[in-house]
Amino acid sequence: MTFMGIKPFQSENSNIQYQCHLSESDNIAATAQVESFRTVWTRDDDDENVDPPAPVWNDGGPYKHWRVTLNNNGNNDAFGVFGCEAALGGRINTSISGIFMRSDADIVPSDELVSVTVNTGDTGVSIGMKSTGSKNVADFRWLKDNVRNNGISGQDTWVISGPVEVDDAGVYECLIIGERSDAKQGLKLLIVR
Repeated sequence: MTFMGIKPFQSENSNIQYQCHLSESDNIAATAQVESFRTVWTRDDDDENVDPPAPVWNDGGPYKHWRVTLNNNGNNDAFGVFGCEAALGGRINTSISGIFMRSDADIVPSDELVSVTVNTGDTGVSIGMKSTGSKNVADFRWLKDNVRNNGISGQDTWVISGPVEVDDAGVYECLIIGERSDAKQGLKLLIVR
């Protein structure tokens, strides 16, 4: 399955959407059981982590796909990590995720990529973030999959010590304490295979 985010760095706008393209012929892809989901909370309150609506099969145009339209509702509901899970009878389920961030984010990945894929056993892996303006690195706070890591507060890089393990995979988030609800923090997806 392939994930395609439409305007992934403009999550503050209306009608942000993503598409999930199954690697099957159109007539088979149309019969798949596809669900959308929010991968992980990226803000503190339940009402700030709205689940996406159900995917809709889009058979118009040359590339047929499942589409999820995120409604911002004036609350940054399109900010975060979203995805699709697809099931075809008798086959292994597959899922994929993508990141949506604001165009005026205060913190962004230092390499300007929202995901990185590494192999189990790789060494020297780190997740770096940078301020886009006047935010001080001393105020940076880190979370992985919505769990705080106070051990690296005030640093711009989360270094994975030792060889990478499958448990290192997840959503890395760098924010300014007290500003998580503003949805202007940096997000990065670490994929471990």
